[in-house]
Parts: sequence; structure tokens; C-alpha cells
Amino acid sequence: MPDKTIDFLHLFQKVTKMITSTLDVEKVLDVIVQKVPEVLGVDAATIRLLDPSGERLLLVASCGLSKEYLNRGPIDAEKSVTKALAGTPVAIHDALSYPHIQHPEAIRKEGIKSILVAPIIMKGEISGVLRLLTKSPRHFKNHEIEFVAALAEQCGIAIENAGAYEEQNRQIQYLKSLEEIGKALNSTFQLQEVLDFIVAKIPEVMTLKGCTIRLIDPGKGHLELVASSGLSKEYLGRGCIDDELSTHQAMTGAPVIIHDATIDPRISFQENAKKEGVASILAVAIVVKKRIIGVLRLLTSEKRDFSDAEINFATAVAEQGGIAIQNAKNYGKITKLITELEQHEDFLQMVIDSLNAQLLVIDIDHHITMVNHAFLENHDLKEDDIIGKSCHQMVSICNLDDCPLKHIKQGEKTSACIRKIKKGPGEKYLEERATPVSAFGKKEGTDFIILTIRDVTAHIQLREEHRTKERLQGVLEMAGAAAHELNTPVFSALGTAQLLLDDLTESQMQNDLETIIRNLNSISELTRKMTRITKYEAKEYVGDVKIVDIQKASEDPTE
Repeated sequence: MPDKTIDFLHLFQKVTKMITSTLDVEKVLDVIVQKVPEVLGVDAATIRLLDPSGERLLLVASCGLSKEYLNRGPIDAEKSVTKALAGTPVAIHDALSYPHIQHPEAIRKEGIKSILVAPIIMKGEISGVLRLLTKSPRHFKNHEIEFVAALAEQCGIAIENAGAYEEQNRQIQYLKSLEEIGKALNSTFQLQEVLDFIVAKIPEVMTLKGCTIRLIDPGKGHLELVASSGLSKEYLGRGCIDDELSTHQAMTGAPVIIHDATIDPRISFQENAKKEGVASILAVAIVVKKRIIGVLRLLTSEKRDFSDAEINFATAVAEQGGIAIQNAKNYGKITKLITELEQHEDFLQMVIDSLNAQLLVIDIDHHITMVNHAFLENHDLKEDDIIGKSCHQMVSICNLDDCPLKHIKQGEKTSACIRKIKKGPGEKYLEERATPVSAFGKKEGTDFIILTIRDVTAHIQLREEHRTKERLQGVLEMAGAAAHELNTPVFSALGTAQLLLDDLTESQMQNDLETIIRNLNSISELTRKMTRITKYEAKEYVGDVKIVDIQKASEDPTE
């Protein structure tokens, strides 16, 4: 086997071994550009790879060339390069006479005579070129060209492996970041904290220039900027982006990739993007339960072809962010509702506390849920002593057979009873009234019972006084009628008896008439007293029977 072939084999084995043992693609490429000139007897070697846009070749490794030559400018349009990028190795015997050669003066100054260009293939596509350069004319042999092409292929494999490893690491990092973001978002219900965390964290993970979140304002009907990072106020205030085609596309739910924001027709403010230094944009919809509520935009300072992993990560963050945003909004609404309910409860408590009547609110199990100050003061209790306790344990309601709560349970709309209790030397009357109420929003059913306890002693006494007056009026009317009916015959009998007494001379008859006259005068005085009755006074008569005490009832209290 010729020595050159052995050298080729050793170099190929070394490169292959490095590819399988390391994922440092720069190290592999440096070995290739340094060892190939030694084996093939050339003066220099370079490796150039296409940038993410696929439009420019970027120098990634070199050996044997001056910095001045390496910095001479792009070589994308050279005929040898375009052929290599089409998949064909190109051997150039005389570089200066080769058609469409770029930078001939730099080639002459560097002393380059011959060039061999081989395509670097990755995943079936051309990703760059391997170039070998000599400073003396040379005709490259077929086996040399084939060997260089094989090495270029190994370059592609090395790049592919390293890229796969980097992609895997990137995805792992994205998953960790997604978990971290999820925990952070779940740790707060403050909307602005959620928004600020998202726009600060994503650029850190994805190496972005900036990030913005715009949410749909239901009242205004357009996207409103609610959070941003890494961008100037001038750029953020450039104008409304609702009408941008990129925004419309993002609002359909599909990710939108803008490779060059300075020329893409889907961007309205291209000059602003250029001035701000915005190159590429990825826009994803923020979705909650299949409803789009806004747009998350990621901006880079260099042109970038966003990978599937980056798009998936951004979409996942937008989804998590959407849930967190909605949760924060719901929390805000719930907090506001609770505050309003507490205010209403405080107002209701103030209202019931202002009532003179004792009041309790009881649930369907007859446990006390609310009580006013009147009840607490009357029973010398504190609120904690009674809330949650059984109503029957804390309140002495009328007998169980006539309990208002029992009547409510049987379906009555309201029920009341009056209970008489001893209080010192006298008596006290309490009215207990139960009224069923439904919970808010319900039209039927009983969820609570309002029990009021009122002191109706004065009302009862007033009612008794009214009844006494009614009885007195009856007595007066009866006495007046009786006096009127009796007065006439008594007056007539008294007059007749007096005339007889004047005419009689017999002593015994006179005595009898005097007795009759005296009794008739007594009856007359009685009828007079009956007409003067002004109050109701009774006295014992026979057994349990009572009669009107006419003497006391007719006395004038002013005399």
C-alpha cells in the first residue's frame, strides 16, 4: 500500500475517531484543517458553513492563511463555490485564470495558485465547503479529490452530531426552563408579576434581544402592550400593530416567523425595526381554552431560523403563560368579588346591628351563622360564643309543638309566636318571628332562616288597655241606659209616695211610706252614680264572680 494511501487512511481514522469520541465540533474542524495540508501536501485549508439564512458562507476553521486574506470578503458568488454548493467537488489548477474568481488581488498577494473545493453535506443538504489551497500549481488527482470529499462528508457528520447534541441539550434546557417557568407562574396570582416574569425569562433562555406580550383589551377591541423587555420606549411606541399581516397570522393560532423584520412585507414598521436592531421575530398566540387572548413576540438582534425546539418552547411558554394570565385575572375578579361581598356583609351587619330587635340568621340545620349586637347585649354574649351553635341551644323558643322553625320546615312562608316570661315582679312578652330566605340567585327553597325576637310587652299592655277601655265604654253605655230606664219609674214612684205621705195621718202608714221614699232615693242616687262612671273598677261578688264597683267607678279623681 503506498505511503500516501496509508497517511490518508490514518487521517481518516483519526477524524472518524474524533467524531465518535467528542461532540466539540470546533475541535474536529480544527484537526481537519490542520492535518489535511500535512497529508495532502497543500499549504492551507479552510472550512466555511452556511449561516442560518442559507445565503452566506461563514468562516469557522482555517490553517496556513494570513488574516488579511481571510478577511478579504465573501466568496459566495465564486463559480467553484456555487458548484460545490450544488454538490460537486471542484479542482482549480490556476486560480487567477478561473472564471468569476472573487478577490483576485488578494489571491495574487497571498500567492495562491491551485484550489480544491469539496461540499460539506449534512442531513442530505449542502451546509458548507472545505477548501484546500496551494502556493504552487497543482493538478489534484482523482483519489485526492475523493479523499477530500470523504473528509468533507465527515465534517458534515461531525457538525450533524454536534448539532444533534446541542439540540438535545437545548431541549433539555427548555424543559427545565419550562418547569421553572411553570413553578414561578404558579407561585403568584398577581397579573403584572406573571407578565413581567415571562418577558424577562424567555430572552434569558433563548438568547433574544427582547420580548413583548400584547393582550386583547375587551373594551377597546385591540391588542394592548402589557409587558416588554430589552426594547426601547421609542420602538415600543412606534404605533399599533393590529393591522400587521404578521399579527393577523399569529391571531389565527399558527406560529409566525419573520426572518428579516427590516424587509418582510408582513411587518408595518420596517424602518423602526432597522433602527432598533431587530432582525428576526417569532410570534405565537397566547391561547386559553382554545380562545386566543393575546400574542407573545420574540425578537432577535441577528437573523435566525427558529428551530422546531424553539418554536415548541415558545408555544409551550405562551400556553403556560395564558393559563397563568387567566388564573391571575380570575384571582383578581374573585378578590374583587370577595371584597365586595365583605363590604356587603359589613353593610348588612351594620343594618341588622342598627335594629332594636334581636336578630339571628340560621342555616337549614338550625345553626347560627350571623347575630346582631342587640341579641349579644341582651344575653351578655360575644359573637364567638354563639356563631355555629345550635339555635335551640342558645335561644329559648316557644314550646316545640308551636316552634316557628318547625312551621317554616313544614313550608310556611313566615311563622311567629309570643312567649310570656317573668321579669322581676312583673311579666314580659317576647315575639319570636321566623322568615325563610333563599341564597343569592335562587328563586325557590330555604337556605337560611331569619329569626327576630322583639319585646312586645308595651304592645300587649296597650292592647289590654284598649280592651279595658272597650269594656268601660260598654259599662258606661249599659249604666247610662239602665239609669235612664230606671230613673223615670223611680221618679214617678217617689213623687207618688211623697203625695201619699202628705195626705196620710196614720203613723204606721207614714213610716212605711218614709221607708219606701228612702229606698227610692237610694235607687235614684244609684242611677245618678251610674251616669257618672268614668273608669272600670271591679270588686268580688260571689265565688269567682266579679261585679262593677259603682261607688269607686263613679268617684271623680279631681275631688
